[in-house]
Amino acid sequence: MGHPRELSPEERDLLIRRGYRPVEVWVPDPTNPSYLEDARRQAANSVEADEKAGIEELYDPTAYEEWDRP
Repeated sequence: MGHPRELSPEERDLLIRRGYRPVEVWVPDPTNPSYLEDARRQAANSVEADEKAGIEELYDPTAYEEWDRP
């Protein structure tokens, strides 16, 4: 993936006049070992919770057959 180019001052001013504002977004690093460990833990907890809740009983596996029927 390439690096985004910086806006010129004119481009930045135009966007601000149009009602936009700059923001910076920080997201989890999926290559970080602690992130991977936490993601695995959360996924396992989700599976366990579904099994304990009997989630399989809450849906009809044949419902897709009637999806487009009037």
